[in-house]
Amino acid sequence: MKQLKVGYLPLVKGSWVNGKQEIRRAEVIGMFSKLDAEIVEEGRIIVTEEEANSSIAKFEQERVDAVIVHFLSFALGAVVPAAARRLGVPVIFWSEPEPPWDGGRIQKNSFCGTNCNAHALWKMRLPYTFVYGEGPEAVEAIGRKLRVVAAVKGLRNLRIGSVGGRVPGFYASNYDELQLLDTFGISTEKLTMLEVVEKARKIFADSAEPCAPVADPIRSFDISDEERRRLKALFQAFVETAEKYRLDAFAIRCWPEFSDIYGIGVCALIGLLNEAGFVTGCEGDMIGTVTMKLGSLLVPGEKPFFCDLISFDEKANTGVVWHCGAAAPSLCRSGCEPRFCKHSIIDGGGVKGVSCEFPLKPGRVTLMRIGEDRDGGYRLFMAAGTALETEQLLRGTPLQVEFDEKVSDLIETIIDEGVEHHYALIHGDVTAELKLFAKWMGIKII
Repeated sequence: MKQLKVGYLPLVKGSWVNGKQEIRRAEVIGMFSKLDAEIVEEGRIIVTEEEANSSIAKFEQERVDAVIVHFLSFALGAVVPAAARRLGVPVIFWSEPEPPWDGGRIQKNSFCGTNCNAHALWKMRLPYTFVYGEGPEAVEAIGRKLRVVAAVKGLRNLRIGSVGGRVPGFYASNYDELQLLDTFGISTEKLTMLEVVEKARKIFADSAEPCAPVADPIRSFDISDEERRRLKALFQAFVETAEKYRLDAFAIRCWPEFSDIYGIGVCALIGLLNEAGFVTGCEGDMIGTVTMKLGSLLVPGEKPFFCDLISFDEKANTGVVWHCGAAAPSLCRSGCEPRFCKHSIIDGGGVKGVSCEFPLKPGRVTLMRIGEDRDGGYRLFMAAGTALETEQLLRGTPLQVEFDEKVSDLIETIIDEGVEHHYALIHGDVTAELKLFAKWMGIKII
């Protein structure tokens, strides 16, 4: 099932109508089949205001998530602003290049149509964006814009469970739950650690299975059978908790008490929850979890990585991102194998499980962080780069990244702007999508 419904408004001014526009409309509908969206349209070019109003009524009835306004020629500026206000959804303007000049009258004047209407929506403070071109690359660009629409929709009505609150002294994990609800539509559910642990203890007592099914591919481990069983029981407890409270994601206070109360740490559990589709952040960081979810919505199929930036090398223009063993196992570098281990930090290290350790896979990546601004509202930090083939540089889940920006400038920005020390990393360069997301959500970009 397509995740979005998108209205298509192929506009033509009456004095520009010719047989080519209807042919082009049909061709475009065929090209749209590659989009992850259900296209809602009238099956004709739109020339008159009456035809436009009929389309808009249909969009309203179908509750579209966005509208593509395709200027097959110039079109008057009265229809689109009224439609945008009435529907309350983002508008994607699509203009096409002019055919080769032949000394005669202008044939499309498509870009001018966008220019005229963009001014109106800008003045009305309504969300819009713009694509220019006529081939498959234009449809691909529209697809990237629609991923931002899907991200905004995906965050709306998201429910995140805060298990135990934040860890001690981590002020970067504080958040304003009403502001989160007002800006993004995200609800939070406060849960005690005791509720989840008691549920896990009961499952543990009633089951002799060694591990959660999602962990079956992991064959390498140096933890006890009891720790594997405890991991399975804890995973099942979180799944049942998600069902009980209708949760989509978690932010977990993973230390200092959890391992003392339950007998194991929760790093591997967090990785398994992420693998199973429950985006989960460490150290009680709610907005870090939201940032992870945003990354996963912008790059469907990729798992986000909750991490610290722990080291940088100005000469190589690289940095190392890392966390102690809570990444989704599918992020493992090819040729390596995820391994369940005794945790490298809990109780001094090597005493209790369970972390899941491996170097992450290479490729284009984006480091990102939504944060609360000092003056109210939110801000968004982003930095793109190329993740390198990384060895097991240290215990946990390391990844070396060569940044596009000069790393000295990047570090200066992070410190001067007081960026939170937790980041979400997603495989793929989504900086353009993040800029559009920030624009539509009224968020300052760092």
